[in-house]
Amino acid sequence: MDSTLELSQDAKLRVMAARIIAQSRWPYASTILYSLKLVESQEVQTLAVDEGWRMYFSPTFVLEHDPDELATMVLHEVMHCLLQHAPRFKAINQPYALHPNWNIAGDVGINRTLDEARMSWGKFTPVRFTDLSKFKVTVSMSTEQIYFAIHQHLQQHPEDGTPAWDCGSIIGGSPRKYELPASDSDNFATKKEHQDVLRDRTAQDILDHSLKFPGTLPGDLLRWAQELLNPKVDWRRELAGSFRSSLATLTGRRDYVYTRPSRRQSAMRIGDTELILPAMRKPAPPPVAIIIDTSGSISKEMITQFLSEVDGIARANGVAQGLSVIPCDAAVGPIQKLKSKASISELVLPGGGGTDMGVGILAATTMKPFPRIIIVLTDGYTPWPDSVNPKVDRIIVCLTEAASRGSVPAWADEIVIEAE
Repeated sequence: MDSTLELSQDAKLRVMAARIIAQSRWPYASTILYSLKLVESQEVQTLAVDEGWRMYFSPTFVLEHDPDELATMVLHEVMHCLLQHAPRFKAINQPYALHPNWNIAGDVGINRTLDEARMSWGKFTPVRFTDLSKFKVTVSMSTEQIYFAIHQHLQQHPEDGTPAWDCGSIIGGSPRKYELPASDSDNFATKKEHQDVLRDRTAQDILDHSLKFPGTLPGDLLRWAQELLNPKVDWRRELAGSFRSSLATLTGRRDYVYTRPSRRQSAMRIGDTELILPAMRKPAPPPVAIIIDTSGSISKEMITQFLSEVDGIARANGVAQGLSVIPCDAAVGPIQKLKSKASISELVLPGGGGTDMGVGILAATTMKPFPRIIIVLTDGYTPWPDSVNPKVDRIIVCLTEAASRGSVPAWADEIVIEAE
């Protein structure tokens, strides 16, 4: 057998063995572990994953590490998939040239979770928070906050550059040169809609595991699963309880209308007489506009909570009839219409400035189709307009801060999103 081919086969077998070990450590990650297609690449230095969930490995690197150590690195890549670092990098609207800083910011949080789980790294030395002390980052910071702390420091001290590190397009940015096209016949990309299903399944497996074996999960991983699957507001009840059209759709009710003939109308002609049969109408959910507060007072944790609520609204109301998202600080960001549940992870949420949810509400009332419901996700520290367009059936303000309760005008309904 050719020695190069033999080394290649040994390397792939070692990665497969590492995946089995990773599954034994985190059985709740099996769904994603076995969805990653293995692709050998001479252009990758270590391991990398693309947005289509193909995992590339360097045979040379793989054969330098035993399966126990590789299992830790495989779980590292799995967490990039779970945490959706690619769409989050897109959301902060930063130039690709600064991508290494984002990669480091994402890696350090993941590695802390793996260290908490007492994973073995062997001779490989991952980046840790102690390595980033000069950037004044802390373990309580989100990936976005770590990134901007690094960016701010490097603007003042460009000589303190971060290492060039790349986990593939799973961390964000354009496809790398070594990555396969999405339609590759041997290793086709996993579609984003299917990734959402796999991610939801993994989150549910994590929650199930936490009930059976309490105290055995890394805290960050458990919090991620809870935030993904458990919106705090019962949107089915909130929407169905307020509008007849919503109620009819969400509870399966239908009504008869004479504006459209029944499909059985032709059978009702008797001589010169014809009885008119009404047709069944299934009312559609009302168009909904969701305003997300992206001002400087909103933390990454709040944004994650807001996206969980967006997911809950999408599940309750659907997206077919119009579900639009408007990021807003003191100005309105890009208005984005959700076309599928998968597109929630691709929302662009710029902001970081002052706060005025009134401009977001005004922008919503200029949209077509006109939103019958406007939902505002905010901490509540914002001025409000004196009145709103009377064509809006209902405005729901969801507050993350109970202290701002009472500041919401009478023309809106108020809900406090309770913390865990």
